[in-house]
Amino acid sequence: MKIRYVNAKFGGANHDSHIWNVSGMDNFFETKHRSGETAFKLLGDAGYPSKPWLITPKRNPAPNTPEAAFNKNHSLGREIVERTIGLLKNRFRCLLGARQLHYTPVKATQITNVCCILHNMCIAYGLEEPSSDE
Repeated sequence: MKIRYVNAKFGGANHDSHIWNVSGMDNFFETKHRSGETAFKLLGDAGYPSKPWLITPKRNPAPNTPEAAFNKNHSLGREIVERTIGLLKNRFRCLLGARQLHYTPVKATQITNVCCILHNMCIAYGLEEPSSDE
């Protein structure tokens, strides 16, 4: 899966929803939605607020209900995102937590962004995924 957007300016201790709120992307998508562009949807985990363009799981659905089925399908979509992040870290081992980037935050952000670009190029050129033991 290609990476469409990355914001690597924040350290791992920052919550995803905080990064989302300060990134400007929420305002961008709200503006698009209000102007009538409603064909797009984003998946967010339970830490995000549910919005017309940001689909989050239902809270505490009863078993065997449409809401529980929705959450199951939602989690399958989120698994694709998690697998993509895992593949990115497997391709570029410097992104693994044990091999932290010992650079300034600006340089670490640049390295992460370049790794995402190279990941997309690997997909575009049909390069095989590295095995997890490489």
